[in-house]
Amino acid sequence: MSIASILENAPKLAREWAAEREDRQTRTEADPADYQRLQDLGIPLMAVPVEFGGTWENLAQSARPLCTMLRTLAAGDPSITLSSAMHQGVLGSWRIPTVPEPFNDAWQKQRKEVFQTVVDGAWWGTIVSEPGSGGDTGLTQSRCVPEAPGSLKYRISGQKHFGSGSGLTSFMTTRALAEGETTPDLFFLEVRNQPWDGSTGMRLSAPWRGHGMMSTNSHAFEFKDFPATRVAWPGHQAELMAANSGLGGMSFTSCIIGVVDAAMDYTRQRLKEGMSQGSALRAFVQVEWTMAEQEAFLIDQAWEGTLRSLEQGVIDRRIILMTKECVARLSESVLSRLCKLSGGTAYTWYSPLGAWFEDVRALGYLRPPWALAYDNLFNMGWQD
Repeated sequence: MSIASILENAPKLAREWAAEREDRQTRTEADPADYQRLQDLGIPLMAVPVEFGGTWENLAQSARPLCTMLRTLAAGDPSITLSSAMHQGVLGSWRIPTVPEPFNDAWQKQRKEVFQTVVDGAWWGTIVSEPGSGGDTGLTQSRCVPEAPGSLKYRISGQKHFGSGSGLTSFMTTRALAEGETTPDLFFLEVRNQPWDGSTGMRLSAPWRGHGMMSTNSHAFEFKDFPATRVAWPGHQAELMAANSGLGGMSFTSCIIGVVDAAMDYTRQRLKEGMSQGSALRAFVQVEWTMAEQEAFLIDQAWEGTLRSLEQGVIDRRIILMTKECVARLSESVLSRLCKLSGGTAYTWYSPLGAWFEDVRALGYLRPPWALAYDNLFNMGWQD
């Protein structure tokens, strides 16, 4: 597999999914066949460094292809694309080439094992959020107890939700408090072939019932003494998460922009059809469409500008978070306008606009959610 072949074949898959849009927009569960299609294209390997058999080179060279792929596929099916984007984000931690002694030997062994699971066909995801935390992982209450002194093998207990890709992923990363510690650390769980009845420590507490992104399988679970593996550089989750350099936020943003692209193309075609039949567009429709075009233009410029910064080696968490929040706000506005100018059909399932409107609202709730994101933006804006 190569980046070029992935980017060449992604539009074809997006068109196939788009042709099934009426059915896909009413699905409430993910289809494993979709993950297999992504697997066939080689998309999971985009998160794996070249030295381990993947296509990832570095942030400057790999960020744009990854975000372009997500933007393209989301125009066909945003739910499955967003769910699969978690895989690309969580593996960034293990792309750190070396860590300080005395952890480096264990780190090298673990990162090799992690990336080998992907080469062997595994999908990774995340189940970090907890009820009542407001998306702040610093407020994590889940506990992990070591199986033996000095071991990386633990047992986790606690409640988690928003486990996107549940049932499709083989591994999920999470945060928990190790016994005797006060700061949550990074762990991962092997969840493939696990029953959800609690018999092995993993119980489905609430299946996903989203107004938007309906088939992401973002289920909630309760864990009780479930096996967990701690990262081989314990106590350094901040550095491990920073290794992703904000690419997670750009991945989520790219998925939502793909929905905006599809909605604008859809509405433009409908307006053209009306004008070709001699129907004059009312002033309200003309204004709303022009405003939607302006906002879509700003969305595209924000996406392009941020990717150029990454390509130039400029890694600024505030820029990436600012882009995410600007796109979240503008995307809701664009879809609101398109729904208004399309009239009552926006309320029907034979128009995709209503579903797309709910889909784009997801970006504001994705990590970090609105309240935490604006706290961070305000605080970072006053730093020298």
